[in-house]
Parts: sequence; C-alpha cells; structure tokens
Amino acid sequence: MQSLTIVHTSDVHLDSRAGDPPKEDGFRSRAERAFSGVMDVALAEDADLLLIAGDLFDNNRVDDSNIEFVYAQLARVSCPVAMIPGNHDVHDQRSVWNRFDFGACGNHVHGLMSHEGSTVDLPQIHARIWGKAMLEHAPENFPLEGVPDRHESWWNIGMAHGQVCERRIGWGSSPITSEEIRASGLDYLALGHVHVHADHSEGDTVAHYCGSPVAHYAGSEGGKVALVTLCPDNGVEVAHRQISQWGEERDAPSPHGAFNMVAGVPF
Repeated sequence: MQSLTIVHTSDVHLDSRAGDPPKEDGFRSRAERAFSGVMDVALAEDADLLLIAGDLFDNNRVDDSNIEFVYAQLARVSCPVAMIPGNHDVHDQRSVWNRFDFGACGNHVHGLMSHEGSTVDLPQIHARIWGKAMLEHAPENFPLEGVPDRHESWWNIGMAHGQVCERRIGWGSSPITSEEIRASGLDYLALGHVHVHADHSEGDTVAHYCGSPVAHYAGSEGGKVALVTLCPDNGVEVAHRQISQWGEERDAPSPHGAFNMVAGVPF
C-alpha cells in the first residue's frame, strides 16, 4: 500500500438563503466561503482523496444554485471525492441528492447513496471507501451497521454521520457505538455530525470528527478540516487545517498560512 493524504470535511450546511451581506469575494455565505477553503486545502496539500461525511447541504429545500456551486468547487480538484448524506440532507424522496447529478461533477466524484451501504473501489490509490446514505435521522438508524469485510491489500476507509456513544439505548438518533468502531476493521473512519473535532478511535480503527469548516457553526474550536495521513510504516495520523475563525470569517487565513494542530484533545 502507498501512503495517502486525505482531506476530511463535513457539516458545511450550504444554503444560499442564509447569506451574509454582499462581499467582494463573490461568496453568498460563510458556508460557501468555507467550502471553497476546503478545496484550497485539498489543492495545497496535493490530497489523494477528499471525504465529505454528511450535511454538505443544510436542508433538502436548498435551491439549485447551491448544487451548481458544489459542481463548480468540486471541478477544481482532480483527486477522488466520496460523500454521504447527513441528517440535514437525508436521502429520502424529497432529498436534494435526487437533484444532484454526479456526472456533472466529473468521474472523480462518488456518492455513496445506498441506504444499506455501498463501496467505491479506488485501485489507483489502493483504497476502498464504504458508507451508507441516511434515510431518516432516527434511533433506528445505525450509520455503522453493515461494514463489509476488510480488503487486505488496500486501505479500508469508512464514512458515518451520527453520534458516537457507548450504547445505543438512550442516546437518541443515528447512534454509532464505540464497539462498532472497534469491530469495523476500518483503518480510518471519517465521522460527521458534531461541529467540533474529536477523536473517537477504538482498537485499530482511527476515527475522528473533523468538525465544521464554518467556525460560525462551532465557536472558537471550529472552522477546521482534518488532514489525514495513512502510511504503511507509521499508521494513521490526523492533523487539522484552519479554514475559518470565529468572528473573523471575512478575513479567514489562507490555507498556505494556516496553523497545524495535531488532534488528540477530546471535545
């Protein structure tokens, strides 16, 4: 297996109706500005893979201009992109994903839209990505149920959108248990739903919430993406890149000058 560099983001919550006052940079919202910043990081880091772990859109009523914005941003990168829906953009009959044309993004963009879970194989980077689409954000929805057996020659990467907990009972909707993470057999699990970064690694599986890249949605500890390095010799390492800062999103730092913080402090 070769070493991989992954950019992991989630909870962008694009919705052009929640706009800022007009800006000279042309973005209609903090979320648009932050998502463009995620693409900047993927380009600056020469990423091998971009993961979007749910809630790219804030709701299923967003107008098509938000979809067109995503097409334009994803066209900026050439690395494979994999994404799943979250609880805000659930994949039901009225879903925004029913209007999303993956072919319009290019053949490097993959949507994991099966409610039972599906995989995409990327032989060019020796990686298999698994994830499942959320039909309903409910206690009966188990985002990490059904992970397939490991591919022993490739990196095994998963995406799940929900709340990590010790037990399913009494923990609300879309629970992901610590034991499920431990037993998943995944090398890296890209988590979405929580807006600040957090480490939920169990056993041999490194699992992280990357947090929202929009600091306005998360406070002083938000506004980041996870930068994940998978190395055959050193294992999996997770760092973070700042995309936006609380109260300073209009003057967010360039990814080239953003600070780097090794993950490990739980939130």
